[in-house]
Amino acid sequence: IGRGGSPNRPRAIEVDRPYLPWIVAHLNELTESDFELLEKSALKFHIVHCPRSRDYFCHSQFPLERLRALGFNICLGTDSLASNDSLSLFDEMRAFQKSFPSAPPQETFRMVTVNPARAFRRENELGGIRPGFKADMIAVPCSGSADVFEQIIAFDAPVAWMMVNGSVIASVPGSAGC
Repeated sequence: IGRGGSPNRPRAIEVDRPYLPWIVAHLNELTESDFELLEKSALKFHIVHCPRSRDYFCHSQFPLERLRALGFNICLGTDSLASNDSLSLFDEMRAFQKSFPSAPPQETFRMVTVNPARAFRRENELGGIRPGFKADMIAVPCSGSADVFEQIIAFDAPVAWMMVNGSVIASVPGSAGC
């Protein structure tokens, strides 16, 4: 799918096996025939968009609204250090917001939390803070005077507090989060 893409991808979508947990990266430079194929497909796989990689390769605008309208779960991810200077999801969220300034910050945040949990079929244990969920989280400082999701996306420093599976694995004294 897409200019220069693998000829195997359209065939893979035509196979239409909904029991396969497909996670497809990039989907840059989709053509109208690609969209026709995606529209016909009952398979609504998960898409990982890598905004800074898209920028690096000067691809056209990611077709967010069109893919979302077709029912695809959109996540944000990092590509590699070959096309980026970091593997930070904070950097990816900021790049996404720059490309899509009208996207609500809460939606952007969901693209790195709730949506990936759905992609990995673990939405009942990851991606949120609820009873029974894995206690995997980080804390970042927020002022309380602005939108918390805007502040999270703007965060650009080392993470001072981290919990994995209920155990604190990193904590800087005096660090506070949103």
